[in-house]
Amino acid sequence: MPATSRTSAYDRYAAEYAAYVDVREQSGPHADPFGILPPLLDLLGDVAGRDVLDAGCGEGYLARILAVRGARVTAVDLAPRLVELAHAKASASAIEYRVADLSEPQPELVGRFDAVASYFVLNDVEDYRGFARTLAWSLKPGGRCVLGFNNPYDYIVRKGLGSVYFATGAAHPCGLSNVGVPVAFYHHTLAEYLDAFLEAGLHLTKIVDVDHPRIAALRASGDTLPPGEQLLRFMVLAFAKP
Repeated sequence: MPATSRTSAYDRYAAEYAAYVDVREQSGPHADPFGILPPLLDLLGDVAGRDVLDAGCGEGYLARILAVRGARVTAVDLAPRLVELAHAKASASAIEYRVADLSEPQPELVGRFDAVASYFVLNDVEDYRGFARTLAWSLKPGGRCVLGFNNPYDYIVRKGLGSVYFATGAAHPCGLSNVGVPVAFYHHTLAEYLDAFLEAGLHLTKIVDVDHPRIAALRASGDTLPPGEQLLRFMVLAFAKP
């Protein structure tokens, strides 16, 4: 696959990040502490016997879940150490792992996949437009692309940064410092993300707002929400390729 000049900050903290994911993975996908996996998997639909790309696989968390569901998984990430750790993990079936920058064209992936899935990656991608193009090109006609990520509105509001919503491309701490992974994410508006995937030729099929389970429980009970928690923290976008 083409070489890249980009690097991933996560690679410097690969062991710490993998340990964090291990804890999250123990209870299974429907106990996802962020509540994102259930709607993401629902929107992907039945992947058994299908070719699925895990876009930004990290140490293989989503790839292994997709393999359990019967998919033929190709998992790609920019971080070599994370991919190495993913290789070492057992999975329900063989997973093809690759190190590559999905913000750049990947000719070997064009037209190969029935579906693309991406879990907590979009916010970490500097060149999100290139990422959208590569994912769109990797799909077969009729394929679907589903991405779970941080709600672009929420972080800005929760941190009292509303005035910088349109300062796109700015880097902000991602919140993993408390588990030994002091990395940042790139802020872009929801309109920019949608425009990137639509410009790449995909059709938007669904937007799902996803509440943090702890905040959802407070919201459902009518309790007072902590400051800054009025908006839902996460989002899932689903697209289809004509």
